[in-house]
Amino acid sequence: MKISTSDALNHFIKHFIRWGTTVLLIVIVWGCGVVPTLREGSEGSYVRLPFVRILVASGNAEMSIAGNKPVSVECMKDGKSLVYYASHPITVRINKGLLSISVRGSLIGERLGEVMITPRSRNGLLQYNNISYRGLFKVIPNGRSLELINIVHLDEYLKGVVPPEIGWAGEPEFEAVKAQAVAARTYAMSRLAQYPNRPYDMKSDITDQVYHGVEVETPLVSKAIDQTRGYVIKYNDELINAYYHSTCGGYTDDIDEVWDKKSEPYLRAVNDSGFCSWSKYYNWEEKYTAEQLRMRIEEYLSSERGKVIRIGDITDMYIKSYTPGGRISELTVQTDKGSYDLGRDKIRWVFKRSSNPEMILQSARFSVKLKKNGNGKVEMVELIGSGYGHGVGMCQCGAIGMSRAGRKFDDILTFYYSNTNLVKLY
Repeated sequence: MKISTSDALNHFIKHFIRWGTTVLLIVIVWGCGVVPTLREGSEGSYVRLPFVRILVASGNAEMSIAGNKPVSVECMKDGKSLVYYASHPITVRINKGLLSISVRGSLIGERLGEVMITPRSRNGLLQYNNISYRGLFKVIPNGRSLELINIVHLDEYLKGVVPPEIGWAGEPEFEAVKAQAVAARTYAMSRLAQYPNRPYDMKSDITDQVYHGVEVETPLVSKAIDQTRGYVIKYNDELINAYYHSTCGGYTDDIDEVWDKKSEPYLRAVNDSGFCSWSKYYNWEEKYTAEQLRMRIEEYLSSERGKVIRIGDITDMYIKSYTPGGRISELTVQTDKGSYDLGRDKIRWVFKRSSNPEMILQSARFSVKLKKNGNGKVEMVELIGSGYGHGVGMCQCGAIGMSRAGRKFDDILTFYYSNTNLVKLY
């Protein structure tokens, strides 16, 4: 789905109007008075435009939320809003689909539809699960559990995203950090109008972008975000899907060759020219016993097909085709019971790491070496691979290599996202 600039801005306006009285904390009863027009940095506004809504926690029946300074707690009940003030941690619980809140063991609200928690001072922070966040929190019910959503200015969100995504960086890597900031901003804005009926825009994990709040902020990253303020990547005047990954291993890839997604002219295979060769994941090896691999393939196929699958003993394994970027397009596993075709990025979830089945395979860019016994059965399988991640879009380690070589952030972005333009939206 392509997201236009107007779609993204309409999203901001719509959700401000929906929560404007809460964000500004100027009325007690919902609907009393007029919701003011929000201007960037206007007096009294707490979360400035553009803002994003990030799901930071879900699945719990109880949450404890604190602030480093006093907070306002707005409780929605029967269409009305009541505001309380708290200087101690707030406990939110769910019971029969409704919320209750208590402070230091004293119940202060129950049978609530939702709760908004906002710092009472500009430099106030909110804390959940030992992580501090800027902006405000919204707690809503979802079945028998709670969802915690952080509503925060887009650039403040990026300050908690870019460091874990790009890793440690210094001045030689500064242009790569700026490129990462623009890519992450573009990704975020492209998601704003994608799910209009969902109470949040993105999750805080690898489903979208890893977001770790205030603790990971660094002066260098904050400077990169400030220097690229408002810049996004566009193709034909539309926000692009700004995918990125750790290490391409020499080549990025066509999006439609990696996933079941339509082709995009700006997400095509690109020769990285060795810029990511410094990465520890540029080359890697994994070794499996035939029994290890058989069990993992059976586990994957059983889960995918919804029934128990037994493939038998592996007798051969060979690659039938590659993607333009050198990743596995189709791989055949031959057994004494038949043959099974695997491929594309899903193969990383099939094989996983040989030493740690909790971690997926580094990449789908590899070759296969077999060791067989005298009866022709496979005893060992060795994967000789390169790269880390899906291989679509910007190679982060390649971007760092280009930055170290003196390339500017806009050159880095247009190298990995072909035929695109940088546009300043705010």
